[in-house]
Amino acid sequence: MNITKQIFKKSVLVGTIALSIAVFAGCSDSANSSTADTTNPTEAQTTVQATEGTAKSGTTNESFDLKSLHTCKENDEDDLVGTWQITSGEGSQYASFYYMFNGEGKSILISGTSGYFGKYSYDTDDDNNPTFTTKLVFGLNGTYTYKLSDDKKTAELTNTDTKAVSTLKKTDDPDFIPTPDKDASIDDKLVGCWKSESGEYLCFDKSGIMYQNLFDYMFAYSNYTASEGKIVSTYTTSDKKTTDKYTYSVDGDTLTLNNDTYSRISFSDLK
Repeated sequence: MNITKQIFKKSVLVGTIALSIAVFAGCSDSANSSTADTTNPTEAQTTVQATEGTAKSGTTNESFDLKSLHTCKENDEDDLVGTWQITSGEGSQYASFYYMFNGEGKSILISGTSGYFGKYSYDTDDDNNPTFTTKLVFGLNGTYTYKLSDDKKTAELTNTDTKAVSTLKKTDDPDFIPTPDKDASIDDKLVGCWKSESGEYLCFDKSGIMYQNLFDYMFAYSNYTASEGKIVSTYTTSDKKTTDKYTYSVDGDTLTLNNDTYSRISFSDLK
């Protein structure tokens, strides 16, 4: 089966399962095995270092930091820019989810080491109260009036349709990148960033972290090992750990992953 379609089908299935258990706050923006995510927040954020490949033929000499792919741009005119978690009210039973509003109109629901993309915008209601609308595959999805605390670290959102209230707290150090495995096997020829003709992005760093972006629908950070033409990657979604296996080969600036072909690109093309 085409690997892109296989992963996309799996991701949609996981999203459907998550939707069935996680619908809240007016719900209407990529997985199988036991629950387990023992990532240490501090360790995860300090061990994902900038990668610098060698300058050999077929490898990359570009430095990059996978953590920088999903961050928030400071914007004084964006009241909810940042990363939040629901601490009380509607949806608080899913306190492990992160909701990122990046300061440029893109919202991201983050579960485990995976994220689902959406959009958000601001307006006012008939009484001239500020409103916030976000479109995500599940979770915070709808239009809300909102109130911010004086320090802008807490937000109270009220769904304009259901009147359900959710209290959110800003998170300064979101934990969604796995800790690299100490004994990961790394193939220098694989290190770098790649794009398929269908629009899927892959990136492998030298610490053992793989990044995958499926058509700007979802992304996943995974632990990976690569040796003897085989890749094994593991990521989590909705507290479910998934292990995927691939065969691969690298010929200069061309990566063949199972039956799909990818071309080497610059890290800046992922942003």
